[in-house]
Parts: sequence; C-alpha cells; structure tokens
Amino acid sequence: MGPSNRKGTMRYKIIFLALFFLSKTLCSQELKFENLPYKKNIKENILEGDVFSESKVKSLNSDKNQSLAFSIAGLHPKSCSYALKTLSLYEDYSRFLSFVKESHYDESKKEINFLLSHMLLPYDMLLIFKLPRITTTGVYPFVFEIGILKDLHGNIYVSEYKGRCLFYSTAQWTGPKTGFPNMVFELFSQALSKLSMEVLFRISSSLKH
Repeated sequence: MGPSNRKGTMRYKIIFLALFFLSKTLCSQELKFENLPYKKNIKENILEGDVFSESKVKSLNSDKNQSLAFSIAGLHPKSCSYALKTLSLYEDYSRFLSFVKESHYDESKKEINFLLSHMLLPYDMLLIFKLPRITTTGVYPFVFEIGILKDLHGNIYVSEYKGRCLFYSTAQWTGPKTGFPNMVFELFSQALSKLSMEVLFRISSSLKH
C-alpha cells in the first residue's frame, strides 16, 4: 500500500472515530422538553400536568408475531432532586401502587422484579427487567430479559425543565405473538403506564423528605 493510500485509510478512520464519539455524545445528552416528539397540543397538555401515554401494537408475519412501539411523558411538579428521592425506590412500589403486589430490586444485578395484578390485565404478570437506579438526570436504558416481552428494550430520559422534572420513556419490542389481541395489548400497556406515572407523581410530590 502506497503512502497516499495509507493516508486515505487513516483519514477515513479518523472521520469514523469522530462520528462515533459524536453520536455517543448526542445520545447521552438529556432530552429537552421542546424536543419531545409530540404535537403542540399534547405538549401543552403535558405542561398543564397531564401524563401522555401512547402504545401501538401491530401484527406481523401473517399474525405469527407482534410488535410494540410505546412512549410516555410527564412533567413532575417538583424538581428532579426532590422527585427522584421517592421514584428511585423501586422496592417500595408495592406500597405506592395498588396493582403492584410485590416489588423487589437487586442492586448488584440492577434488576427489578414486579408482580402485577389489575382488572385491566388478563392475568397476574411477573415483570423482571434490568434498570439502573435513577437518582439523577440522564438517560437510563432498560431491557426485559424473560417473559412474553423478552428482549423489549427502551430508555428513560430524565431532565430538568423550569424547576420541574421531565420524564420521557420509549420502548420497542418485536417477538412471538403474546396471545393478546392488539387492541387489548395496547389498552393495558397504555392505561397502566399512565396510571402508574400519575400515582407516582402524586405520591412523590406530597411525601416529606
């Protein structure tokens, strides 16, 4: 390989590394409220205190598989430092949410274990997934490792907005058909997540630290 080819190869490597680190930097940045991927009226409702949750489920491969695209956003009435003192206590969620019958957190594995039971659910569900303890603003990835939603993955974005704490989360999943009709799947995933955030916001706003 001649000197010019080596220089060209090195130049491409440098460009690739620059783009790689740039993408990592952009991905690690906290999400701003203005950049939420929602329509203007939805953002206005969130500013007024509403929680917005959206779940879209589709059938794939001649109804053998399903896909889920989910997002939720809410603006806590208090700062992140205040809100997260309560919201980061995953092991106490069975005290906060009536439909969480059991809640455990393994700090070493960063693993959450929830047993859910609610009229919207077709049966009691055990959710086990990886999520770091959220104690400050930032981007937190999570993944489901077992169960009917195995390999579901997403991120939770936590950032400050005018003295309030913004929570935004997305999740994606594709896998074998769950046995739930698409509409039912959408209903309970959307409704329970919205209810959870509303109740947790209310509790974490009133508890004294």
